[in-house]
Amino acid sequence: MAAAEGPGPAGSRGPAEAEADGMGLTDLPGELLELILCCDVLGAADIGRVSCTCRRLREACQPRGKVWRERFRLRWPSLLKYYSHTDGVSWLEEYKARHNAGLEAQRIVASFSKRFFSEHVPCDGFSDIETLGCPSHFFEDELMCILNMEGRKGLTWKYYAKKILYFLRQQNILKNLKEYLQRPTDRQSFLEGAVLIDQYCNPLSDICLKSVQAQVDDITDKVRKVLRTKNPRHPSLASKAGEIVIPEVELQRQVLDAMNCVLYEQLKYKGNELDYYNSLNSYIHQVLIRRTGIPISLSVLYLTIARQLGVKLEPVNFPSHFLLRWCQGKEGSTDIFDYTYIDAFGKGKQLTVKECEYLIGHHVTEEFYGVVTSKEVLQRMVGNLLNLGKRESTDQSYQLLRDSLDLYLAMYPDNVQHLMLQARLYFHLGIWPEKVLDILQHIQALDPSQHGAVGYLVQHTLEHIERRKEEVGPEVKHRSDEKHKEVCFSIGLIMKHKRESGI
Repeated sequence: MAAAEGPGPAGSRGPAEAEADGMGLTDLPGELLELILCCDVLGAADIGRVSCTCRRLREACQPRGKVWRERFRLRWPSLLKYYSHTDGVSWLEEYKARHNAGLEAQRIVASFSKRFFSEHVPCDGFSDIETLGCPSHFFEDELMCILNMEGRKGLTWKYYAKKILYFLRQQNILKNLKEYLQRPTDRQSFLEGAVLIDQYCNPLSDICLKSVQAQVDDITDKVRKVLRTKNPRHPSLASKAGEIVIPEVELQRQVLDAMNCVLYEQLKYKGNELDYYNSLNSYIHQVLIRRTGIPISLSVLYLTIARQLGVKLEPVNFPSHFLLRWCQGKEGSTDIFDYTYIDAFGKGKQLTVKECEYLIGHHVTEEFYGVVTSKEVLQRMVGNLLNLGKRESTDQSYQLLRDSLDLYLAMYPDNVQHLMLQARLYFHLGIWPEKVLDILQHIQALDPSQHGAVGYLVQHTLEHIERRKEEVGPEVKHRSDEKHKEVCFSIGLIMKHKRESGI
């Protein structure tokens, strides 16, 4: 063999010998070999074939190594945020799992198109999704890939992918909300509660507590800078967010003054008086983007910043105008005159009891000046959305009404009034008749005095189910039929969607 022969004079070596003595791919340093294998022109199949050629390349393409990690990143970059520690991850297995989840998502979306093209997706139509055999974030990522397909490709798939993604995310958010409500009261962050409501009503938006908290922290840092110019030794400057509670009223006042300066003068936050009944005013991520909102959403922001700086403000469920209260007397006092009331909607204005009454134009009893829990704050936020959903008879309003009813009943599952409203809504929309019957049965068990309204809805819902059974489906023309054997292409119907009002 040439490798066993001694080297001859350089000038006497032929081309074949020179090529045989040259450096091959496996002779490259490990880092350079990995860099070549991470090239984006190579696919997963290419890496699989390379790893089967020899031990050296198999080691370079090990499942936990850089090559498969880069292959995963190039294919699904948005998924890397789910991996905080990447040392022990088998990227090959993760790649396979994500690939299989994608196939499963495509299968389910295609099945929805076949099963429900002539009717609304029934309440049990999502049963396949509830028993997924893959990580939900892999499944969701594939649905997002379908939704992000360019142009007008796959419109039917996009339609059902959106419905499935909506359902899947809302189910996860409801689980998070129920877990939140089971915590001790002192561990229920007002900001987190507001984010959960925001997420549920906007499940297709990229909203997370971490990003919202980061924006709030940024505002808090701006307040600290202003505070430092006024009082360089202020205790809020030396502590991390929420670590201390400042007992001195004057030091608390300095914090609130700095907050008002930053929020209302520098950042131009304000109450949205011109478009008060816009649902965006209730969503905390939109409040931070648009820098406007309604009293309760601005109060949640104001309270969160104050607490991070050591000032304990408390929420007050004041009628028609949500407020915060700031203790001027003994902590925990029950005397309403020991508190100053703050109007976050009115640029942080500090009010007396009498001025609070002037704000709404009438006298109220002392109970309305009391502090409320985080659950009661969420109840009022959801109640605002419910009222907005009732204002109009549009598809968007109906969806808002459905979402807010889901949230309210997650907090108060036995509220007869809202259960009846939900049953009437589904009946009016002509959807989920079987679920309507379940809700009505639950109402009858909770409050037998509702038998008249329940009986009326039960009768008409059963009639609706019978009519649906008698409906004749659209004629399906099979290409195998003799009269259709010359058909080369399938042409879809063009119709107006009865809910989306689009072609």
